[in-house]
Amino acid sequence: MNPECLSSAPIENLVRRSKLAKTLREFFDAQGFVEVHTPILSRFCVIDRHLDPIRVPGRCIGIGGDQDWYLQTSPEQSMKRLLASGLGSCYQLGSVFRSSEFGQFHNPEFTMAEWYDVSADLAAGLALLDKLLMALLGTPSAEHVRFESAFEQATGLRLFECTSEKLAQWAMDRKLVDRADWASDWDDWVNLIFSHVVQPSLGLSRPVLVTHFPASQAALAKLDPKDPRTAERYEAFYLGVELANGYHELCDPDELAHRAAIANEQRIADGKFALRLESPLVDAMRCGIPNSCGCALGFDRVVMLACGAKSLKEVIPFTADRA
Repeated sequence: MNPECLSSAPIENLVRRSKLAKTLREFFDAQGFVEVHTPILSRFCVIDRHLDPIRVPGRCIGIGGDQDWYLQTSPEQSMKRLLASGLGSCYQLGSVFRSSEFGQFHNPEFTMAEWYDVSADLAAGLALLDKLLMALLGTPSAEHVRFESAFEQATGLRLFECTSEKLAQWAMDRKLVDRADWASDWDDWVNLIFSHVVQPSLGLSRPVLVTHFPASQAALAKLDPKDPRTAERYEAFYLGVELANGYHELCDPDELAHRAAIANEQRIADGKFALRLESPLVDAMRCGIPNSCGCALGFDRVVMLACGAKSLKEVIPFTADRA
């Protein structure tokens, strides 16, 4: 018998996974959220510089000629269209897809929990995420720290006073890269240092919610009206692992279209394929989308931490190399 045909994840971990999924659904049901199921295959995709959807040729679908379709990197665009339709607070637990992501914490197909809390501000969004982590992992209440503070605590660098050149020199001095032309973009250097130096120190005793990312990394979050250098974006880290990414959601369709165009230009400069700029999400925002806080949680990573596992292979029965 070839053991490669069997699950790489121990059965007890898969049972724990099932129980955690039930806990997550009970949590949101108790909060009055509606569970939804949106398409994982669409002609449209949220445009992000760093997230690459898996393309499916249109001729394989039989609709839309040769136009590419996309396995969704998240259910965001469809769920926000439901908000514009008047659904109210909602959540979803299901598969999403990202090309070229495979390793200890990555698989091209993974399970994401995503939710939108209508009428919530940043503080309410953070509180809801904190309660969910406590329900799933039995953690103490999370620490809150601003991105620039976490960056300075770990590196000694004052983030918004650093040029790309200063960040590059700091990274080279610590052997993170070996050449200054590794990148010219300020955000690339910030992300490199954050992922290699800041993130491993986060949440070692309790979860940490990192808030107020640089405005250049706002993605689909509103800018902070009190400090427009920053965005009302937040991420959760526990035991050095990134678990969730959330926004006080952008509601301005023109700003969304502007950011999408910039992200597409960055993708092209990075040697990636461009994505369609026309989007039903922009149209839905023009119809009117309510104020909300939204968040996406890497469910597989939560299961990893709950089981004391070291990689996704221990909590996903058949990762891409065995699927």
